[in-house]
Amino acid sequence: MQQTRSCARIAAVIIVALILVSVGGCGSMKPLPSDTFYRLKIGPPTPTNSITTSWTDDMVRVAKFRGSGVHRERAIAYTETDQVVVKQHRYHLWIDSPERMLQTELVSYLRAANVAPAISSSDMSSAGFEIQAQIRRMDHVLAADGAGVVVAFALELVERNAGKSFVFGKEYRESRSVSGNDMSAVAVAMSDAVGVIFERFTADAGAALQR
Repeated sequence: MQQTRSCARIAAVIIVALILVSVGGCGSMKPLPSDTFYRLKIGPPTPTNSITTSWTDDMVRVAKFRGSGVHRERAIAYTETDQVVVKQHRYHLWIDSPERMLQTELVSYLRAANVAPAISSSDMSSAGFEIQAQIRRMDHVLAADGAGVVVAFALELVERNAGKSFVFGKEYRESRSVSGNDMSAVAVAMSDAVGVIFERFTADAGAALQR
């Protein structure tokens, strides 16, 4: 009996020691990084004749952008040199999902360009025109000799009056170099690339409607 009690006391001491070691180890662990959020900052339209010309007197609706699973999430996507594997930055996130964020930014851009009297993301009318977009790439690219970003969208303009008949469509791609891997610089480079794509599409779609 005495031997049994002695073994029980030794076991209890070992358990307490293990708990103290575990608690001490947790206290010395580094805290996890906090999430950092980024927004796009798109510059105003360039005042060129092709952009300042109004598209239409009807309403223009910008549909929510579509994207693959990784580009529907807020974590910023990145690829390495082979550009086959796509991953996500765990603690660096867009302020909203890219699908919604790009939709909002394009509405603001087209309003500033004054391409139509009414531009909205809401589906309030069956008339006018609609812009549909697919996110092909919106990636931070990591390479041994430097970093950069690649943005690619497929954009289409359709007329809603006759069962969404096709008017114009094109895939746009822009890339930018980034000095270092600072994620703020990545967001700025992404913003510049997206802004140029918006500008190119606005001019091209306006020209298609004038034909």
